[in-house]
Amino acid sequence: MGELGSVILRWRWIWLAAIAAGSVLFVLALGDLSMEEDETTWFPEGDPALVAYDRFESRFESEEFIVVAYEWQEPFSPEAIDDLRALTERLEREVPYVSEALSLATVDDIVGTEEALEIRPLIRDDEEPDLARIRERIAINPFIGGNLISEDEKVVAVVLQIERPNESIYDLVSTEISRAVRGVLDEVTATTGVRFFEGGSALTEREVEQLLGQDIRLFFPVALVLTGALLFLFFRHLPSVLLPLVTVVLSLEWTLGLKSLLKSPITPVSTTLFALITVIGVASSVHLISQYWIERARNLGRTETLLETYRRAGRPCFLTAATTAVGFGSLAVSGIPAIRQLGLFAAFGIMTAFAMAMVIVPLGLDWTSHRRARLPRNLGLERILAGIGRFNIAHTWGVVIATAAVIVGMSFGILMIESEGSMVHYFRKGSSVRESIGFLDERMSGASTTEVMLSGSRDAFKEPGVLEAMDELAHIAEEHPGVAAVYSLADTVKLINRALHADQKAYFRIPESRSAVAQSIVLYEFSGGGSLRDYVGGDYASARVSIRTRQMENEARGALLEDVRGYADRAFPDLTVEITGMDQLVNTVNTRIVTTQVRSFGLAVLVITAMMILVFGWRAGLLSIVPNVLPIVFVLGLMGYAGFGLNIATAIIASIAIGIVVDDTIHFFSHFRDELAVSGDRRQAMMVALTKVGKALCFATAILAGGFAVFLFARLGILASYGILSGTAVIAALAGDLLIGPALLAKVPAFRRLERDREEARSDDDEPDGGRSKAEEGQAGR
Repeated sequence: MGELGSVILRWRWIWLAAIAAGSVLFVLALGDLSMEEDETTWFPEGDPALVAYDRFESRFESEEFIVVAYEWQEPFSPEAIDDLRALTERLEREVPYVSEALSLATVDDIVGTEEALEIRPLIRDDEEPDLARIRERIAINPFIGGNLISEDEKVVAVVLQIERPNESIYDLVSTEISRAVRGVLDEVTATTGVRFFEGGSALTEREVEQLLGQDIRLFFPVALVLTGALLFLFFRHLPSVLLPLVTVVLSLEWTLGLKSLLKSPITPVSTTLFALITVIGVASSVHLISQYWIERARNLGRTETLLETYRRAGRPCFLTAATTAVGFGSLAVSGIPAIRQLGLFAAFGIMTAFAMAMVIVPLGLDWTSHRRARLPRNLGLERILAGIGRFNIAHTWGVVIATAAVIVGMSFGILMIESEGSMVHYFRKGSSVRESIGFLDERMSGASTTEVMLSGSRDAFKEPGVLEAMDELAHIAEEHPGVAAVYSLADTVKLINRALHADQKAYFRIPESRSAVAQSIVLYEFSGGGSLRDYVGGDYASARVSIRTRQMENEARGALLEDVRGYADRAFPDLTVEITGMDQLVNTVNTRIVTTQVRSFGLAVLVITAMMILVFGWRAGLLSIVPNVLPIVFVLGLMGYAGFGLNIATAIIASIAIGIVVDDTIHFFSHFRDELAVSGDRRQAMMVALTKVGKALCFATAILAGGFAVFLFARLGILASYGILSGTAVIAALAGDLLIGPALLAKVPAFRRLERDREEARSDDDEPDGGRSKAEEGQAGR
């Protein structure tokens, strides 16, 4: 890196002008940066799972719904019913894009009369409620019980069916809907004290966006202040604090500007960029600053100080930045856009931070630091590090055995890792979203769905056999404990058939002939019934079976989807069967999260191991794997033992951690090699390298751990878990690089050529010819 240092010094003003020009360009692009959390966050364009979901939404426009539930104080009292009716009408009137609002106060009932079929309100607003009749009608109508009123009759709900006007304004629509619902409910709560529990994708998406905004406003300033405070504690020198902060701020600006130019929005995962680039990007600056002050202490000239800083620290800094970028870049193999984009943009940001640190930090120190050399604060570390070095020499095998025991013990925890079954766990306990979903799961019919979309020829769903198969599919699904209710065209046809036979229970079944089914449908529609279109297409060539579910673990969800798919394929051989809905999407995402963990980690390990072998040789390269296996196995084992679920945030831990933890190894191995070239003694080289670079390793680890600690304050629970695991990984990595790495290097001849060359140099010095080197002898001979 000495040559690169010379180029930087020779063309310093051009480099600085390029940084300034790029910064202006990217800051101008920041205005178009947006936040987003919807299906496109998890699925790439054209993904089969997303295509099926979009096709389903376009065919059955009332699929999206919002549930607003609350406990009413006096069930079925006139006052309670009036309040429910007023709330229902107000939500339908004031919330945009609502096609229909249903509750006990507005839902229709199908009643058979002597003349024909009659569609009438379940509860009429012009007469006293007949409680016995209402309860009877609720009991025989599967669309009402559990959906609009709980089984114990203490909770009622308003279901808002949503029709979005245009996918291109998806986020804007979600914001409008959420604000309107929240405005109505907050006002009612303020006047009545009633607490509402809401569920639905539009509300959840808006809640996530709000939490993202709050986290972004928290992460960056807190990480910046914390990093600055630690830098001042270590260096006690204002330029040594400000210069690293300038590099990471500019790097983050470039990264976000590039995201904006490429139309890549901020997602729940990419909020980590703010803290990641701040704390990881400053690591190169820490090592450059430490090396600069070491060289200044040698009383070299200004140019020689800078060149020696580049020569000694530039290459390790480049390698650490490159390996960290590889760790992040390995996420590009993920099938989840949010993870893939995080990996690519984080890699860009970290390499940008390195490049800016190489220009800004040494030049800035040279211009602002004309006093005597100011070595980094000792803080008692030299004595501690020297003690660690002596311990490594005296107890090498003890260190090796202890490391092996930790690796083996934590390996069993890896087998206990499970992916998070429900995205409700992405939110912290006690959050409004988590409490609402829990309430709806426990008291009502949940807020998630598995949708079975069936397609065939015109009027295919007037066939009794097809309707009976749909009814049987519902029974199979209802056997699963996570299923709250199942709705389909078959239920409506059975209700009509029973109403036409004086509500006799025996007729709650599918008519025996196609003509009877068709006649029932005609009578229903002629009487004003309109709910059929929620479950069947206009030409009766497509239909849906809607399975309402509670939050489930992966195993339970997988079993449900497997049973549903197996029966549907057997029962509908002449129809096209597609399984979609939020449960199917979540199941697909969870599967890809596991795949991401395996593929990205494997790729990162292969590439980084190859880089280490290329840089240090095959012996030292393979030896470097040991101190890096320790933190990875430790943090993955911790995930299993402590019950951290595998989710969209924790799935990237291993790949990112291997890129970060190898940084300390690179710096120590590089300094060890340099010291070995001087002394030729492995133990002495280990002791000197440990005391020289060990302080910088501790400083960088403290900054990384402190930066990851910022995530503990995140509003999204998955980010808090990410912070705990990442912080643990860097601390475990420091332990490995201070103990097992140095212990092995002091014991194993990893750099044999250096030792051999040094031994030959000593032999030459001992010869009676005045100690001329082989090079000198060769020159004399010529």
